[in-house]
Amino acid sequence: MSDSSGIRLSATPPSSLVDAPVNVVVSGCRPGQTVALRARMRDGAGRRWESEAVFEADGEGAIDVAARRPAAGTYDTADPRGLFWSMRLVEGAGGGPLANASPLDVELSAEAASISSLPASISCLRAAESASGPPRGGPPAASARITRYFAAPGVSRRDVRDHGLVATLFLPDGSAPRPAVIVVPGSGGGLPEASAALLASHGFVGLALAYFRAEHLPAQLVEIPLEYFETAIRWLGGHHAVGGRPVGVMGGSRGGELALLLGATFPDIKAVVGNVPSGVVHAGLPAGARRAVKRPPAWTYHGEALPSVSSREPEETGDPTKPLALTPRFLRTLEDRVAVAAAEIPVERINGPVLLISGQDDQMWPSAVLAKIAMDRLARHHHPYPYRHFSYPGAGHLIGPPGIPATVTASAHPLDGRVMAYGGNARDNAAAAADSWPKILAFFRDALETPQSSS
Repeated sequence: MSDSSGIRLSATPPSSLVDAPVNVVVSGCRPGQTVALRARMRDGAGRRWESEAVFEADGEGAIDVAARRPAAGTYDTADPRGLFWSMRLVEGAGGGPLANASPLDVELSAEAASISSLPASISCLRAAESASGPPRGGPPAASARITRYFAAPGVSRRDVRDHGLVATLFLPDGSAPRPAVIVVPGSGGGLPEASAALLASHGFVGLALAYFRAEHLPAQLVEIPLEYFETAIRWLGGHHAVGGRPVGVMGGSRGGELALLLGATFPDIKAVVGNVPSGVVHAGLPAGARRAVKRPPAWTYHGEALPSVSSREPEETGDPTKPLALTPRFLRTLEDRVAVAAAEIPVERINGPVLLISGQDDQMWPSAVLAKIAMDRLARHHHPYPYRHFSYPGAGHLIGPPGIPATVTASAHPLDGRVMAYGGNARDNAAAAADSWPKILAFFRDALETPQSSS
């Protein structure tokens, strides 16, 4: 679309999965002309996100966003997903990750800009935090709208409330039985529908499984019986869409700890992905957990609490509006080697391959260290299936699929409202997402679609 200025903006395809690149091209410019591109989006929770980048047109009067580095803006490298992962939250409560599987409608616009109004030397990532940002002109010269999906057209959705479960089932297009992946959330609880829907869009049966902070389930991450997940595993394995095909599990943060624990407990789990996980069981998270002298267990099995580690340090003092980094506390807790050894997850019992993802600047907890505990244990026990750990420099606690905002480095925790630091930065979070997500998809294809052998 264009106006009399001649600037045209093309974004193709007009609809795609959130993890797919979008070809954004500006044409009809004068050679060397400076043009500002902006992206605006509302997510499924009603929050508004924006990004922007300033480019100089090439000798043909065109700007190919995938191949051209911005002169300024919310990101600073040639990247077809840059306008999407560099979006900042500008309206709405909270800044946590996208968990809702609703489609994302994005408006793109292009307008002439003046490079002379920019600072002489600029870091585009620092510019993302500047109140001024790139110059804003009049009405956009050109605009385009695209829709990005977690659930591709043809993926069906069903609420599951059988046998006390609170879950959402996403079925891929087609009638043949498919391998399945159970997706469990972290310490925020609720239903992790976005990841389950995206897995279904790539051909897996995806089950987003809540275990607290949803409907009749517990309000807190306290004394969650593993039998609940055993019910889900059996229900999913017997579903006609799965038809006895293998079942894997994926979780992030406390959900990554849980994914390893489920794999180590239930042999019907044939593959485990832990995103910023822990190879050690941690205590539960009741209301006011950070002030508790002794915290209750997070998990039980056959009525018994699983051994866990727990910090007994007092509540931090200082500015309550400053994001709280918990990684130093977790690292001090890990110094109790006896307690850690007792709480290690017996990952060698997992009946299939293991893939772990961590961020080396994780400030929520030291996921790189906690994942290494699991990897070292797998090595000591000569785990007969493949196991890999990808740890990303500069990345924090939120490593999601590519193409969604990677700018969140702190937000209020849903259990107590305290602002928690996640660590990382937008560029490294986005790089980790772009590298790890294809590895996760390939891992599940190899593990669940190809017959596995422990020999």
